[in-house]
Amino acid sequence: MMFGKAQSPRPQPPFKQVLIRLALAVIAAFVVINIPLSIVPMFQSSVSQATPPPIVQSILAGKRRIVTVGDSITEAGKYPGGYVWLLQRYFNMLYPDRKIEIINAGISGNKAKDMQARFQKDAIDKQPDLITINVGVNDVWHAFFDFQKSQFHPQGNLPAGASLAEYREKLTQMVQAAQAAGIQVALLSPTPIREVLDGPENKRLQDYIAAMREIARQNRCPFIDLNAPFREVIGSFQKHAGKTLNLLAADGVHPNPAGNRIIAFTVLRGLGVSPKDIENLEVKN
Repeated sequence: MMFGKAQSPRPQPPFKQVLIRLALAVIAAFVVINIPLSIVPMFQSSVSQATPPPIVQSILAGKRRIVTVGDSITEAGKYPGGYVWLLQRYFNMLYPDRKIEIINAGISGNKAKDMQARFQKDAIDKQPDLITINVGVNDVWHAFFDFQKSQFHPQGNLPAGASLAEYREKLTQMVQAAQAAGIQVALLSPTPIREVLDGPENKRLQDYIAAMREIARQNRCPFIDLNAPFREVIGSFQKHAGKTLNLLAADGVHPNPAGNRIIAFTVLRGLGVSPKDIENLEVKN
């Protein structure tokens, strides 16, 4: 006698599949329970809520002001795409609730002695929380190149340059003057002089960079090496494309947009900002 069509029972998964599913569930639970707490904020915090590192936190206290002291590389850095311009916009996007003001104190042609002579007026008197000093290109470059005659002197003996002793003395005076006024200082190494990395200017420049690094160590202030990433990028490019093109500076000295981006990114990292907080930022002119 038919009482209606009987339903066939749902097929049961093989015993092996049950064991696999159970094992995967156990592994997933273990990962969730044991995931490092340090990773969690990476998935919770947006870029605009980035936590300032200690140096940036000190900048944000009080007047929240930075003065960038330098030569033409810094002076031109105020224009769209320049490293000072980029720094201002990076800070605006990273910390929108903390108004950080950057004052550009770069003057074309300046050497360490020139910056030291105007340091009080152009830097300390602005009452910043941080002063960055980028110096050294002209101290070396002017010893090798006669700008009036457009002549290169491979011996690097022109009097327009600055001796290593003078460079060390003037830079030390600036650092100590700022610290005496209660202002933190960060030293930014000079970038390459022409993209001939084994040229006489860049060989001599390494002594000035070493002096800056030592001054930073002695006075316990941050040293941010801009020269090394430039050399790394230029060297890698020339390895594959030859030495016939200025990659990061149109004239071999003054950074183009790519060079300025390297400077700005390196400065932020040197101040302790996480690369993950800035690497995906898009800055438009």
